Amino acid sequence: MTARRALIALALGVLLANAAAAAPEDESVASNVAGFSHIRTDKVQFNINTGDFTIPGRFTATRAGSDITADRATGNSKQKVLHAEGHVVVHQTHSSVSGAKTNAVTQRPSTMTCDRLDVDGIKKIYYATGNMHFIQEGGREASSDNAVLDDAAHHLHMEGHVHVRNGEQTIDGDTLDYDTQSGQLDANGDVTITAPVETASPGPASGQQPKRRKGLF
Repeated sequence: MTARRALIALALGVLLANAAAAAPEDESVASNVAGFSHIRTDKVQFNINTGDFTIPGRFTATRAGSDITADRATGNSKQKVLHAEGHVVVHQTHSSVSGAKTNAVTQRPSTMTCDRLDVDGIKKIYYATGNMHFIQEGGREASSDNAVLDDAAHHLHMEGHVHVRNGEQTIDGDTLDYDTQSGQLDANGDVTITAPVETASPGPASGQQPKRRKGLF
């Protein structure tokens, strides 16, 4: 580790220690910065008294099950907030909420990209602004102008030019809400559903019914 990176690590260590001292002991996020256990970068400015911090360059913030990279960020360690901008990428390997069902969308590996991301580290809510694109293992894909991912409530809300694809089936609308635990999907405003026309399978065995395609979700 270079001397520069050693100083950065020391500064972040001080940031983490002060964040822990400023919060009650029963808060699970007390020892984190904006809800993240580690932040890696080449430079950081941090105010020990106010908790305000600025990361002027590319960084990676991680916690169990997820990580965020972006070109720059600001935030506050006491309020547990992070504002990331520029080529934002969010990777989730599993839900950050204990007890979440295994069929939740955030339980499957996924990647979300956007222009700006505002993170509430206490409530575990991600506010994505500008060119949101969401890809999930299993072939599901979605895009919209803006989106809010509430990991604690298992809810994904998308607004503006919403487009969802699952295999060959798509759904478009102005707004869309998706319950990541129950699988319920509600689209509103100029909704269009597109699906390939089913054709009978050639030569099914006598007495057998042709297989039907599965629904969108």
